[in-house]
Amino acid sequence: MSITNNANNAIRDAKSPSTQLTSIEQDTLAGLTGDDYKRAYAQLMLQKQQETVSFVSNVMKKRNEMIMATVGNLR
Repeated sequence: MSITNNANNAIRDAKSPSTQLTSIEQDTLAGLTGDDYKRAYAQLMLQKQQETVSFVSNVMKKRNEMIMATVGNLR
């Protein structure tokens, strides 16, 4: 069951809001002001959200495949 626990923990961690920017992202935004900054910041946050959704989706898919394989082996 540790694989399931690890998957659940990874999903929980991924779903927690992350509004902190990496140093590279901060450097990218450093030269921007006003509306340009707002658009670039919103784009970065959208990208992070899309990456999180993709990660959670992949983890859930793999988890389902493992469960189905286990059920298939029991037959």
